[in-house]
Amino acid sequence: MTRVVHAEPESVAGSAAPLGHHCHRPGVHCGSSAIRDLLEFHGLEMTEAFCFGLGAGLGITYVEIPDSATPFIVHVRSMGFEEKVFDTLDVPFAWSSYPGKDAATEDMHKALRDGVPALLLTDIYHLPYFGSSTHFPGHAIVAWQLDEVSDEVFVSDTERPGLIPVPGNNLADARFSTSPPFVHYGNLFAPRSLNLVISAERVRDAIVDNAQTLANSGPYSGLAALDTWIVSLPEWQAHENWRWLLRFAYQVIEKRGTGGGGFRTMYADFLREAGEMLPVVRSAKLVEMMQRSAAAWSGLAALLKMASESDVFPIREIEGAIRHVRTLESQYVHQVISSL
Repeated sequence: MTRVVHAEPESVAGSAAPLGHHCHRPGVHCGSSAIRDLLEFHGLEMTEAFCFGLGAGLGITYVEIPDSATPFIVHVRSMGFEEKVFDTLDVPFAWSSYPGKDAATEDMHKALRDGVPALLLTDIYHLPYFGSSTHFPGHAIVAWQLDEVSDEVFVSDTERPGLIPVPGNNLADARFSTSPPFVHYGNLFAPRSLNLVISAERVRDAIVDNAQTLANSGPYSGLAALDTWIVSLPEWQAHENWRWLLRFAYQVIEKRGTGGGGFRTMYADFLREAGEMLPVVRSAKLVEMMQRSAAAWSGLAALLKMASESDVFPIREIEGAIRHVRTLESQYVHQVISSL
């Protein structure tokens, strides 16, 4: 198995792991840890942070879901992250999706019988080991083994060590979601083999692509989503469950697999590694800029948490913290686009 050596201009994976082998190592974020595990099974070893960066993982999305427990949600990871990791690696990628649970289960079982792990998207509400009362779809896990006698599938999930047995009916339910922005119909990716290559040029492209996506999307994604959030704050303030809205936003930014700072702390680690392949990352001070952005997101999250425990909705303070985040994110985006 070949570890990525970032000082070299290009690294190529070695031979795949034996069938039936699982490569899970506890991680921080569901998508980046799951894909890292899958890639390691197929012969390419890297850090979770580097995997996250390959997928242009930074994002800002403002979502409105009326008549739900969380009618306003701010996501801080990019949409389509999984696809972008494989695009950066020049690997053909497409989710398999299904008209119903039986077909989705049958296809997954076939892969597991062949000793091939399957990357899945799930809603944690249906995964017993979470015990969650809140729907949170788009959660990536890897299915590794099947016990057909007990009708259980053994999966790996982010920070949990080892494999976790999940009853078949629960997993079938978890694989389907119609809640935006993460809509999935049994999404599965279970390649039999992968030819994996990492080049400095593709790493550069991933960094630039992520910055351009932050700059050019809107009004509900990218930097413009922060403006939408600010405009919507009076609606948050007027909502009867505004404390839960703030608490959930805090969790999404600082907890729930982000590694702190709305994923920006982990992305700074990626940039530090990328700087070994791309000296311009170091000369442009991108790591330091991303660390400042991470601190701003953490500061915003701390304010949201404190406000969720208060009797008063501090609208001006929250607006100021969001504007501070936007300023630092804008400075980083401009530096990437002008330097790389």
